Amino acid sequence: MSQQPNLSLQFLVLEILEWNPCTTMATTLSLFWNLSSASKKERISATVKLVNSLEKFQGQHTPKPEVSPGSEDDEENVGLTDGLDILNAHDVAYSIRRLVRGLASPRESSRLGFSVALTEV
Repeated sequence: MSQQPNLSLQFLVLEILEWNPCTTMATTLSLFWNLSSASKKERISATVKLVNSLEKFQGQHTPKPEVSPGSEDDEENVGLTDGLDILNAHDVAYSIRRLVRGLASPRESSRLGFSVALTEV
């Protein structure tokens, strides 16, 4: 007699497989190209998709505890210069930094797309 697999376990495995840091960053990264599009419709569509993705990532994020200067854990967090990495999911922190840098783009369509996206985030 064969045993049926536990359905809740199957759903858990599927959930874990769907949340893969490599694929989440890959889906976010592709949207930045469309933010620079000359087409207003494409820029707005990319903004909506980016904001929706970032909201999902942030909803799944658990904030890291703050590290006080001089503590033993301080050496591990040398790269942290602000609270973005502590308070936000990795994709959200990366996206905010990239959107801010994109405001200085020489392309007008890039500045428009990145400013709209940053405003929405």
